[in-house]
Amino acid sequence: MEIDKKKLKVTHFIFPLVLFIIFLNPVVESYETLYQWLFMLAHYSLFIGGLLTTYRLIKGTPFLIIPSGIIAVFWHLPLYFNLAAAFLSYRILNDVTLILAGILAGIGSGKLSLLQKFSLVILWMTADTAYSIVFLLENSAYSNLVYNFSPYTPSQEINTAIVMWIIMSIIIAYIAGKFLKELLS
Repeated sequence: MEIDKKKLKVTHFIFPLVLFIIFLNPVVESYETLYQWLFMLAHYSLFIGGLLTTYRLIKGTPFLIIPSGIIAVFWHLPLYFNLAAAFLSYRILNDVTLILAGILAGIGSGKLSLLQKFSLVILWMTADTAYSIVFLLENSAYSNLVYNFSPYTPSQEINTAIVMWIIMSIIIAYIAGKFLKELLS
């Protein structure tokens, strides 16, 4: 692994730290059990916070993207999603490993070409689009209809899908702007 010491500045960590402070506190954690959309927003924020902590700062093997993806997919499988939503011990494990997944993705993407990074973003957004459609269809596997311990009802899933679409749109707009800037410079 290579650390780019020129980019090692306190300002590099401000935005990820803000995301961690917002989503890793008892008040927000308690609301995550009430609002599925907030729980999903925390997933995005913790992963992105981890990614931004290491992105462009540490460059390692691209193979680190594989365990990153496995962790992210794991916590979005219905059983584990509901366990993390319902029980604090699972949620802590969920939060820590999603940050780790982001860190691994940041390190693993450091040596990728612009086209490879863009391809990964397209893959991520395609998977998230499919996942948001599952919520849009009010799939009972993500609710207390299938897992009685789940704090969520199927009626919450439409709001979750909408929040996912908004976040994905923001991410796509931001990344497209960054890629265009890199291509033009």
